[in-house]
Amino acid sequence: MLTTAPKDIRENVARAVGHLHRDEPERALACMSEALRRLAGIRLRRAARDGLRADINTFLADLVRHPRMRALLAPENAENPKSLALEQGKELPLATVLDGLAKIFRNEAENNVEGKIRENLERKKSLLANALESLSAGQMARGRAFLLRVADEFSAEDGIFLQLAQIFSAAGLQEDAALMYEKAIKAHPREATAHAGAIAAWTELGEYERAEQAYRAVLRTFGGHPSTYGKMAGMYLRWGRPAEAREAARHALKEDPRQADALKAMEALAQKGADGMPEGKENDQ
Repeated sequence: MLTTAPKDIRENVARAVGHLHRDEPERALACMSEALRRLAGIRLRRAARDGLRADINTFLADLVRHPRMRALLAPENAENPKSLALEQGKELPLATVLDGLAKIFRNEAENNVEGKIRENLERKKSLLANALESLSAGQMARGRAFLLRVADEFSAEDGIFLQLAQIFSAAGLQEDAALMYEKAIKAHPREATAHAGAIAAWTELGEYERAEQAYRAVLRTFGGHPSTYGKMAGMYLRWGRPAEAREAARHALKEDPRQADALKAMEALAQKGADGMPEGKENDQ
């Protein structure tokens, strides 16, 4: 027969008290349940057992006053919840009760999370539906506002920026599309669809410096593929930068002598002359 409670039991009781004071009732219940199950398997002198029982009952009294426990133990009269107490030889039944309460709390937490997920999904669906309805009706500013709200409220959702960029692009809002594609790239630097979308949007807007930056980001991320250099050559032609167009086309043809965009660029350069390319979109692609 032991004169003092084993250290692990005393530590679990102390942990349970600490978790409860930190508003962590599920963890508190788990620690106290473990302590009770361990206590049931040992013999203690009366003084030691009485002291430990007093600590456990103090914890239980605090537990039933916890807001979540009061609502659970006395939902119609939370001021007078049912009591919990450790009786001699009843450690295991009490541990079972505490385990049951912990399970209820876990289920409650899971349901709250699931409910929040459903609520967020419905919120996003509503915003997107309003955005698409407004864009379809030609209310571009209103539709844009809804889409930007989605971007703000759901920025942590994986793939949201790419989804919104594609909607902006389809609606003809190319500047918003380009900026959203860049956010998608920042979130996922190797998202090829976002890189291509940013290039297309900036090029369509005639923002050739931004398009050039987007191409160079592709080169840094994916390497110098011939098709990338070929498309760059076409972009430089639209920009009225024949020297850069020729250099990009040569890069492409060095790796792939049949690269179509590069051949088309070189043909245009030959027809116009390297120094005679007009400004603007002479060679739309």
